[in-house]
Amino acid sequence: MKDTDLTAIQVWFDQESYGEETFRRKMRDYASETSLLWKGSNHIIAFPEFFATFLYPSFRKLSFEETTTKTLAKYAIKNMGFSLNPLKKAFLRDALGIEAYYHGVFSTIAREFETYLLAPSILLPIIDEESERGRFIRDGRLYNMAYLFNPEGKLLTRALKHNLTKAESSVLFSRGEPVDNVVHTKIGIIGIAICYDMFFQSEIERLDAAGCELILVPSCNFAEWKGSMRGSTQERVWFRDGPIRASSCREKIRYLVNPMATGIVGRDKAQGRSSIWSRGRALAVARKFDGEEILNVTT
Repeated sequence: MKDTDLTAIQVWFDQESYGEETFRRKMRDYASETSLLWKGSNHIIAFPEFFATFLYPSFRKLSFEETTTKTLAKYAIKNMGFSLNPLKKAFLRDALGIEAYYHGVFSTIAREFETYLLAPSILLPIIDEESERGRFIRDGRLYNMAYLFNPEGKLLTRALKHNLTKAESSVLFSRGEPVDNVVHTKIGIIGIAICYDMFFQSEIERLDAAGCELILVPSCNFAEWKGSMRGSTQERVWFRDGPIRASSCREKIRYLVNPMATGIVGRDKAQGRSSIWSRGRALAVARKFDGEEILNVTT
């Protein structure tokens, strides 16, 4: 994967980020600023995890006063009332429209800037398209998934998160199968591990065995970045057990890009320092853990 720009977008989000035009403009601005840093012939942009979920329309009418989990629950109750499974029904109701918007925004950016682009992960069902049926929802399960586009704006894969945190499992996420997270491209083999997946050695071993030269790890961490954790800090444990371990002493994995979301949802704060690694060595690390920043490394 020579002569390639690897870019991690560290976004900032809050309740004001999600009007359709505001979001579209902000995402394009990130890509435009990124393009000024490029030196290679090929380009790969990676956005973080989860923050795109708040594009669902009724979030704009809610006050983000609670934790992330409670905000998701309030969305569901506001839209569907109390039913056997109000959470899933509320999101499924708007899923086709949100997916079309999400797909359109990031496909357009990839095509305009002629870059491979991993869009931010978002809560969606698997949506398919067939000539007679048009676009349709395949089943009622909701996944934490991210779309990877090529420089022509074509969707290459929908990568699903496989390993769920306790919070994700208790709310409404379904566990994805590890079948669509390896992509053979013109510039090399790309693997995708959504956040928590990076910390499971079986995931990294599978991606390495599949021949992945580059691993993209979109993340969103709702924990104090400098807070204590297992006798150390969240930051040190994250780097040690995440990108350093995942990218060290592998047969094929050479690079790892870990973009992180920063922002506020009610009382929850997303914090983290985005980073780019090669064989266990940091090539670029964000200076701050609570604001936007763009990292770029040319191989």
